This record gives sequence, C-alpha cells and structure tokens, in this order.
Amino acid sequence: KNGLEIDYILVYKLSRFGRNAADILNSLEFVQSYGINLICIEEGIDSSQTSGKLLISVLSAVAEIERENIIEQTMNGRREKARQGGWNGGFAPYGYYLKDNQLLIEETEAEAIRIIFDKFANSDIGLGGVAKYLNLQGIKKIPRQNGTLETWSSHFIRLILDNPVYCGKIAYGRRTREKVKGTKNEYKQVHAEDYILEDGQHEGIISEELWQKVHAKRMATGIKQPSKIGKDRSHLLTGILKCPLCGSSMYTNKHAWT
Repeated sequence: KNGLEIDYILVYKLSRFGRNAADILNSLEFVQSYGINLICIEEGIDSSQTSGKLLISVLSAVAEIERENIIEQTMNGRREKARQGGWNGGFAPYGYYLKDNQLLIEETEAEAIRIIFDKFANSDIGLGGVAKYLNLQGIKKIPRQNGTLETWSSHFIRLILDNPVYCGKIAYGRRTREKVKGTKNEYKQVHAEDYILEDGQHEGIISEELWQKVHAKRMATGIKQPSKIGKDRSHLLTGILKCPLCGSSMYTNKHAWT
C-alpha cells in the first residue's frame, strides 16, 4: 500500500487496466497517489510522462465506445440467429444434446420430458406432484455438468414446462438485466415483456398443441408475474432452504402450527 516496492504497473493494453474510462482514470489516480505509474505496451503509454495521462483519458474513452459497439454487435448477431431459429449457445436444455451447435434430441432424457408435459397437462397434479411422481416411479434424472440435482424438483419441472424449446421454438431475450437503482455496479435479472419467439431449427420433443395446453394451465395456476422478479423477498431464507427429499424450495405459511 505504501508503494515502496512497486514503481510501475505493466499491462499489454489499456483496456486490461479497467472496464471503462471512469474505472481506468479512478484506478490511475489511486495508484499514482502511491507514486506508482502505468505503462501500456500496445499504446506506448507511460503515465509518468506529461502527455501520458491525457493520452490515457482519450484512449480509455475510445476503448469504452469500442467495447460498447462490440457488445451491441454481438447482441445483434444473437438476435438475428434467434430469428432464424438457431441455438445461441450455452448448455443444451434437458432432453437435448449439442452437435455442431445444433440441438438434437437425447432420447434417454426426452422420455422424461414427455412424461412431465403429459402428467401436468392431463392430471390435477402440480409442479411438486410431477416431481414426486417421477421420483417415486424411479425415473432417473441424468446429472448434467452444470451442477443440477440428481432428483427431480418442482423448480426444475417449472423450468421445463415454461421453456418453449420443447415444442420446437426458440426464445431469446426472455430475461434481461436492469441496473439496481441507487447502486454503482449492481444489476438484477428481470423478465422482458417483449422477446423473440421463432420456429427453431431443431425438432420439438412435444407437440405445439400440448405446449399450449400446458401453458394455459400454467397461466391459470399462476405463473409468477415479471414484476416480482428481482424484488426483495419478504422472508430471509426464502429460496435458500431446500427440501431434503425433492429439492423444492421451502416457503413460509401463515398458519401458527408451521
């Protein structure tokens, strides 16, 4: 902290020193207060020189604009791919596997997907009931490398039932990030009102008719409203405590005996 052991910070590019112009200038001011200067190899900048800080100010602003342009171009590319029905990367949904960035049906998992949609659509049981049925019937949930539970849970059933990928659709932009008001760098995830939904290039596991039937029941039995996403929870451990048997999130009950 006293700067006695460091004379310079060496970076290959100025963009590696900070995320945006404000971060770069604030960090530079901080290290220079300890007598430490910055050297950027690619730009040939030395902040100990008279022109160094001015050049850093200009180039950091340019780098921030370039970064925002790259992000925008990337997002536009993903939107266009979604409009063409293509998969935008990441883990394949349960019931599918990826080959050459194409979604293909994984039959060992797809059979469970069909049971989930059928049971929910054609019986009176809800999310937890479907999860319990699968676990009691010994229908195995194949573990994925993204760390999901080995047992079926109501949370996982909900994710499956609400995902239109299973009827051959591609949805993009259903969730977005909003800056938390009053904070500097905090964001929350919310549901977008307008998003892309197109026919996918992949084969659906269920029919669109079954999907519509399930979606109608989900609407009737209460899909969470987007306005509730990201809001502070009223109970401290809501969403943290899990049932040891089925993996479902525990919730509070207003009755005195719970």
